[in-house]
Amino acid sequence: MRILVIEDEVKLAAHLSRALEHDGHEVRIVHDGKVALIEATDGNYDLLVLDVELPRMDGFEILKQLRSRGVPSRILMLTARSENPDKVAGLTSGADDYLTKPFAMNELLARMRAASRRGPSKTESSIIRTDHFTIDLANQRVSTPHGTVRLTPTEWRLLEVLVRHPGKLLTHRQLLQQVWGPSYETEGNYLRVFIGQLRQKLEEDRANPRHLLTEPGIGYRFEP
Repeated sequence: MRILVIEDEVKLAAHLSRALEHDGHEVRIVHDGKVALIEATDGNYDLLVLDVELPRMDGFEILKQLRSRGVPSRILMLTARSENPDKVAGLTSGADDYLTKPFAMNELLARMRAASRRGPSKTESSIIRTDHFTIDLANQRVSTPHGTVRLTPTEWRLLEVLVRHPGKLLTHRQLLQQVWGPSYETEGNYLRVFIGQLRQKLEEDRANPRHLLTEPGIGYRFEP
C-alpha cells in the first residue's frame, strides 16, 4: 500500500516508517497538520496513519475535511487519549479504526491489514433497490434520488455485508469479524457508530429506520 504517516513526533514517525517499509509498503511522512491535509487530498494514498495532536491543524479537523472532500483513503487514527468519547469522535468523523498510544507495532500492522481488506468486492453485478436508495455492489456505489452517497471504506464494507444477507439477522460478533476481523469481537461501539452513520446517510428517518434494523442485544439486519 501507499501509506501517509501524519505524526509530529519525529522519532515515532521514523520508527513507523521503517516498520511499514519493512512490511513492503511505500511510505511518506508529514509532521504538520496543514501540509498533511494537502498531501492526503492530492496524494492518492491507500492508508493514512493520522495522529490527533498535530501543529497548525489537529487530526480530527484533517479527518473531517478529508471525508467532506470525498477522499477515499482508509484512515487509522493514533492518539495518546484513551477516553472512549475521543475514540467515538474519531470514528464518527470518518476514521476506519483507532489505536491508542503506546501500541505494539504488530498490532498496528494487524489493524492495517484488516483495514486493507475492507475494500469493495467486485465479483457480482447485483443491484439492490429500496424505496429510498439503490446499491450497486459491482461498482461500490450507493445513490438516492438526490444523488450519489459518499461512504467511507468501512461504511461500505458494513453495508455490503448486511445487504448480501437480506432479511438475515447478523450478530454483533459476526459483523465485527467480517468487517473488522477476529480481534475486534468485543468492539461493539464500532457497530453502533457505523450503523448510526449509515442510517444518517441512507434512511429517510434515522430514528425510525426501515432498512437497517436493530435486534437489541443481538445484532442487525437489512430489509430491502
